[in-house]
Amino acid sequence: MSTLARLVGEPQEFTAGWPVEPTVYQRDATDLAELFTHDDARRIVTDPALRPIGMGMVTSGTALTSAPDADHPRDTLVLNGLHLSWPPLRDAARLLSAELGHPVTANVYRTPADATGYGPHWDTHHVFLAQVDGMKVWRLHPPVFTDPLERHPWTRVGLTQEQLDQIHRVARTVTLTAGQVLYIPRGWIHFGHTEDQQSIHITLGVQLLTRHWVLQQLADQAAEHPEMRAALPPNLSALHVEDIVGDTTSTLQAWLAGLDPAQAGGPIHISQQLAVYGVTR
Repeated sequence: MSTLARLVGEPQEFTAGWPVEPTVYQRDATDLAELFTHDDARRIVTDPALRPIGMGMVTSGTALTSAPDADHPRDTLVLNGLHLSWPPLRDAARLLSAELGHPVTANVYRTPADATGYGPHWDTHHVFLAQVDGMKVWRLHPPVFTDPLERHPWTRVGLTQEQLDQIHRVARTVTLTAGQVLYIPRGWIHFGHTEDQQSIHITLGVQLLTRHWVLQQLADQAAEHPEMRAALPPNLSALHVEDIVGDTTSTLQAWLAGLDPAQAGGPIHISQQLAVYGVTR
């Protein structure tokens, strides 16, 4: 079954363009539970052969040193990297990556009743939150930093106290129950808590390829062309920065003008990179 259809119902409508605001999709709880259940969490915690690349306990957003526990009455179990180690999520993530043309990761969070998750934060990727058990309340606020890259995590960019006060004051509320999927575009601030039920949700993260990524690939390819490897003049300290940038920009423009996008070669072939993520012609 198409992973995207499992999450949003209408893949063609979704792939027409990324939704710009958080969206809730009503799906089938039994179908989502085929990807992960509470019993699966218990198995992973107790079986060393199933251990994910990251596993731990969190309370109110703070990592703990206590042993992983899938039934802890107060703390949240975090299972990271299940797209590498748990077969149902590995297969689902690979298929979703092929459908969207971007890499996909999978984490799972089991939170007990009456518990608080991470505080207000944003992700540098789009996420699908698939509620497979119980209920969780999410609060959402529009971005304060547009389209963050991996170099722009909320922990580095930060939020001012004024922004935090506003976020808590005006954030919209969404309550997810089993069988619902919440799509959150990157940069949207979100934070959640449980009430009288536990919560288990899968986070499928779409690790976005961007125009910046294309530029990085082109920069690597430029290293294979002599005109782009030419040294700057020896009297560099006497030159104005705008002259140096202007000369480099002119050379770059000339190189790009002669570059066939369909045949872009070099040590990193863009079309080959895209094929890894399911983007084919």
